[in-house]
Amino acid sequence: MFHVMRRVLPAIPATAVISGWIGQPLILLLPPAAATGFLLWRDRAIRRHVGLAAWPSDGFARHVLTDDLGTLATITLASAPLFFIGQLAHAVSMVA
Repeated sequence: MFHVMRRVLPAIPATAVISGWIGQPLILLLPPAAATGFLLWRDRAIRRHVGLAAWPSDGFARHVLTDDLGTLATITLASAPLFFIGQLAHAVSMVA
């Protein structure tokens, strides 16, 4: 995975906890949607750069896209429990 996505993807779980704290589940959709848009844009840029090069270059572009999309899907699925942890933390702090 490229260095950019290593910095972008950890923001998704943090956003899930924050959106759970403030009680806004629709905020959960924003980081994965933005990351998906960025991944597709970056895939187009890689494919434009590769151009009419040999087939392994196209395979590399596919590998990069599927690797990043798989990581994004895993982190997005892990965000739902983190959202509920944020809600629980907010509820516990309001009781105390």
